[in-house]
Amino acid sequence: MKEPVKVSTVTTTTTKTSSTKTSSNVVVYAPATVAMQRGGLLFDRTVVGLSTSRYIPHRLVEVSIFMAEILLLNVPEWILGEKTTNGAPPVEKRIASSIAASRLMISETVAKGGRRKVAVLTGGAGGLGYMTAMAIAEAGYHLIIGDRATEQGIRAVETIKAKTGNMNVEFFYLDLGSFKDIRTFAREVTDRASVIDLLINNAGVMDLPNFRPTAEGHDSQFGINHLGHYYLTHLLLPLVKKAPKARIVMTGSSAHYGTSKVNYAGITSAKAYDRINNYCGSKLANVMYAHYLARTLAKTNPNITVNCLHPGSCYTGLFSHSWMLYILTRIGFKYLLRSPARGARTITYLALSEEVEGITGEFWFDERIRQRNPAAVDVKLQEELVKYSDRAIGLTENARL
Repeated sequence: MKEPVKVSTVTTTTTKTSSTKTSSNVVVYAPATVAMQRGGLLFDRTVVGLSTSRYIPHRLVEVSIFMAEILLLNVPEWILGEKTTNGAPPVEKRIASSIAASRLMISETVAKGGRRKVAVLTGGAGGLGYMTAMAIAEAGYHLIIGDRATEQGIRAVETIKAKTGNMNVEFFYLDLGSFKDIRTFAREVTDRASVIDLLINNAGVMDLPNFRPTAEGHDSQFGINHLGHYYLTHLLLPLVKKAPKARIVMTGSSAHYGTSKVNYAGITSAKAYDRINNYCGSKLANVMYAHYLARTLAKTNPNITVNCLHPGSCYTGLFSHSWMLYILTRIGFKYLLRSPARGARTITYLALSEEVEGITGEFWFDERIRQRNPAAVDVKLQEELVKYSDRAIGLTENARL
């Protein structure tokens, strides 16, 4: 078991050393340890993001980042395979061991009259969420899935039950773009569980071509990816706090490197909306909120860990709104993308592995801690995000946690 990692904080604004400017309107941020610098772009294992500008067409930026990550990450992994680290078994075997250990522990606890652990997962009807749901169910949890794809979600639950033998899997409708539906889903959860041991905020949308307002009038990318999960987490946090040990896992993206701030103007204004910048901002908000929540809960509820991750470029429904990426995946590039099962691996690792016990406030990729966009750990920017989010969901500052 690793020693708990202290949550780091940054109290100053982003400095010049944290970014490299390639033009007056394009900023490139470096993730983790920089391995090389070519043409103004900084690369590590994760490809950096670009904030869009009027000089670079959105499609060119999007496809360039997409293809770069495939060539630098997916293709080498596909050809060479994965190596063991320091003699340890491959990650898949370690995760399988964690799943088996969890299932045994939960079954023994229930047999003695104890409580079955409870997990709540958003976006579990397909893609990464479905593969994550399969692993969580196999681990023996009472799993509650929330998704707006009702028919697909019901089929997913039946398949999960059949494959894992775990009958404690439920599905409820959840539209994260509607505060009313979020409240309804939260009531369904609280009616069925008195404690939540695992909360996985996974659902999301990407690259919507036009401003599409949520029920409350927010851009759907920010509204679903951040605000919806922010509100749901607030409603379920009292149950999470009751667990002896609890984990909150948030699916982020390397796209959070693509901007130095959230485009607040574009959240409620179609005129100020920028499809890529708004998506990058929503993912920055995910990483920012995860760090804020970890930092705050470490003081009051050290039994709760909060971590965020990038799953890699995976073949899922997220590409359906980008016609160019959709065409590329249809003509064969999908075979160079990660499968949903491969993309869900880090989510499952953070949810179940004993290796991350006590580690909180970090950003992960391929089961390793990575450096974030400096803006994500800027305390002032975090407070700005939280205040905006509180106002959006009608929450007073005193009721925040």
